[in-house]
Amino acid sequence: MTLVGKFINERAQASAPFELFVAVIIMSFVVIVGYQALEKVNTEVCLNTVDREMTKFKVSLEDTVIRKSQNKLFFSPDERCVSSKGTVMKIEFEDDKAVCSARCNYPSDGCYVMTFSNPNIPNAFKQKCLDLPPYTSFVDDCTPGVGYSDYMPINPMNEGQIKMGSYVFSNISPAGDTYPKICVFYKAGGS
Repeated sequence: MTLVGKFINERAQASAPFELFVAVIIMSFVVIVGYQALEKVNTEVCLNTVDREMTKFKVSLEDTVIRKSQNKLFFSPDERCVSSKGTVMKIEFEDDKAVCSARCNYPSDGCYVMTFSNPNIPNAFKQKCLDLPPYTSFVDDCTPGVGYSDYMPINPMNEGQIKMGSYVFSNISPAGDTYPKICVFYKAGGS
């Protein structure tokens, strides 16, 4: 081996630990960025299921009020989004015209808004405007109908009442009554 070849070979061996160190740093960076991207995707999937389920809840409740009917719904948002401490999911009545206009895109003296928030997940705040008459009332002392004896009445305006499970919405307003009275029944688990 010539003197030049020996010098190049020794230099290559001397720089190998440094090159390995740089490669480990780059791979660590790639793994961290990949993990963060995966976390972001999982969070978005989770929040999209919450949004989808809130829309189903909203449509079913609105249909119950409009048609004076009874509707059944299985509410199943992604458990990762709703099971952690601090999660809030409830229906609120807003009596501020500016707030109703911003949330529901129409001016009104009052509006119902379904709210979801979770302080443990970044940007986990969703709201759905419920197209319900402002004088709608949720009745607490309802009796479940035939076939629903294992359901319990809840008031969705109370924090912590809207959870994963089966729901029955029932409009108990007498015929011709302009003030909707809604009973909401809940049962944990499947339908």
